[in-house]
Amino acid sequence: MTRFFGAENMRKLKTFIKGATIIGLFLGIVGFTGAIFYINNKLKTLPPIDTVYLNTYGTTKITDKNGKIIYEDTDRIVQSTTYDELPDLYKKGLVAVEDADFWESKGYSIKGILHALTRARGGSTIEQQLIKNTYYNGGRGYNTITRKIHEIFLAKQMDENISKEDILTYYVNKLELGEGTTGIKAAMRAYFDKSPEQYVEKTPENISQLAYLAGLGQAPTTYDLYTSDDGLERKDLILSIWENKGLITSSEAASAQEFDLKSSLATRYHYQTKQKEINKEFQNYTQEVLKEVKELGYDVTKATLTIKTHLDPELYNNIKKKVLSGDYLDDNQEIGVAVIDKDGIVIGMVGGRGDSEWNRATQNTRSSGSSMKPFTAYGPLFQYFGDKYNTSSRFDTSPYTYPGTSYVMQNFGGATYGNLDAQQSLRWSLNTPVARIDDEILGSGRMKTFLNGLGLDVKESYSANDGIGLNISPLQSAAAYNAINNGGVYTRPRFVDSIGFVDGTIKKIEPRRKQAMNASVAYVLSQMLRGVPKQGIGSAINADIPQFSGYAGKTGSVAFEKGINNNYTYGPGGSDAWYASITNGGYAVTVWMGYDEPNTSPQIPDTFKGQQTIGKNLQLMLNDGRNVPNWTKPDTVTQISGSDLSAHYAITDAGDITTGIGASINELDVFPTIKSIVPGTKADMDWYNKLNKNEREKYDAYQKSPEDFENDGVLKDSIYKLITGRGGN
Repeated sequence: MTRFFGAENMRKLKTFIKGATIIGLFLGIVGFTGAIFYINNKLKTLPPIDTVYLNTYGTTKITDKNGKIIYEDTDRIVQSTTYDELPDLYKKGLVAVEDADFWESKGYSIKGILHALTRARGGSTIEQQLIKNTYYNGGRGYNTITRKIHEIFLAKQMDENISKEDILTYYVNKLELGEGTTGIKAAMRAYFDKSPEQYVEKTPENISQLAYLAGLGQAPTTYDLYTSDDGLERKDLILSIWENKGLITSSEAASAQEFDLKSSLATRYHYQTKQKEINKEFQNYTQEVLKEVKELGYDVTKATLTIKTHLDPELYNNIKKKVLSGDYLDDNQEIGVAVIDKDGIVIGMVGGRGDSEWNRATQNTRSSGSSMKPFTAYGPLFQYFGDKYNTSSRFDTSPYTYPGTSYVMQNFGGATYGNLDAQQSLRWSLNTPVARIDDEILGSGRMKTFLNGLGLDVKESYSANDGIGLNISPLQSAAAYNAINNGGVYTRPRFVDSIGFVDGTIKKIEPRRKQAMNASVAYVLSQMLRGVPKQGIGSAINADIPQFSGYAGKTGSVAFEKGINNNYTYGPGGSDAWYASITNGGYAVTVWMGYDEPNTSPQIPDTFKGQQTIGKNLQLMLNDGRNVPNWTKPDTVTQISGSDLSAHYAITDAGDITTGIGASINELDVFPTIKSIVPGTKADMDWYNKLNKNEREKYDAYQKSPEDFENDGVLKDSIYKLITGRGGN
């Protein structure tokens, strides 16, 4: 070589090679150090290995009070199983197919590492696959090499902290197996209408089905037997592997191969179809359940929740039957009914006469007519000015012209009765005394404050001349009347009993209450309204229940809008008919009847009393066999004259609601138990970093003394939502 290059050139070549080697070694060290530094930094960002995250997250389920499922998302079929529930052949067979070294490995394999660094695919252990499905969206949208490196480190951590049995269980519960299923239990149900316990025996049918299911995870769309026969070849391959591994005998393999697997398929989408039918039965109710859960701060689209409700299906359906058996003008006349017990629990709700998803008990906000007069006029009158006015105070019943306008308020039919006391004015449902009370005494500010305390969000433009009626739903009406039944305490309507999370945490949902009016005011209103259903005294002549002493109600009707060509098919009347009632210690019931298009449909004649009859019959059914005594008079109420229905009352504790009883309102009186945020984990830190300084201080206070934190409700609403939004995630 020296002869070929020459001595000088050879010296230069040797020098070059030596230098290149040194540089190469230097660069290699730098590169290796950089790689270590990069990996170390990446490892700091890895998510925690926590069973809360590894546990399967599926669909939210809603149950009745007995635990029977009444709602489940039908877009996905997600069902989890336990290790003990899994058929033995499936457990062993799946490991044989997916990761033969599973029970002995440390969560990763050298083969997997080599694949990650070279081809960036294949060779993943069950642990790595579980990591991918849990933290990396099945691998979609992530750099493959980086992800696989992460998987290896996380898989090792998982193997060191979690049993193999639990790892396998988490894995099969997260498998996406086609037909909208997640988890082997859901796939068994969807494809073959079976549960895990039905696979105990090694029959040709069971072996064939389990082999198919064990091989399905690799390509569920390709192997879907409803659309292709490719799954049969995959099944036969799995059977041969099982035979070679000694999991099944040659004869069992042959019998399973001969079995006509496609003939054992369940009707496609049978589970979804069945669940849709189940969902439909109480759809109006479950819609409100989901709303309440959202208000509590939980995201049902991300968390797996088991929501137990207060629903008594038998009672609920009996209420519905009673409502739908009432008298209607025609097939197009609709109804909305809400029934609430004393504790604010919604025990009955009818959203219409058909199967429409439109819930007229909650979504239909129609003018209440006179049914809200106890709250737009007389309640705030006594609350604010009870030292000046009582039930015997008299008001002019002549037409009232609002100052500065040409708008004239009249009573029904233009009738006048001279000066009439407040009690009889309410019982006869006169308009003009209400107009004078609202415009000359209360003003819109006090009206709105009082109404807001009853859960009625009154628009800013609400004015005194609006006091005759409100745009509300039957549920809002029933909740407001329930406050009279509870000594002035308003309870937000409740559907949810408890919320369960995948980590075993169960949160009991307590009632959310506020004192909306003095107990004295509530009692006075109850006595005024007792006379409404009584014939000859009030306006609800068809709603009287003579044997009920503690029974009160109020009607409401709404005239057609002016300028509309009235349709007198059934006679002159109005567009909406209401009846709201309460029984002492019992129930608040509101019934609305009307048409979905009020100003183009027939008028409800003044002679129609269907809403009253339905309300009466519901109270009779709900209070069957129970003596309903009159409400107990508080010490802050003085009886000034008369007796029983003719008695008049005055209160001794009138006051400004904003400085008195309103000061005790605590919107966060029930704070959730927070167990799904694991302290010290990355998830906890990510959540914590979103808080401002003040919020952090309050959360730190919770960590030190959770009992005080819950009881006192020290977090503001934004923190409440942040924390509850983490629940179950």
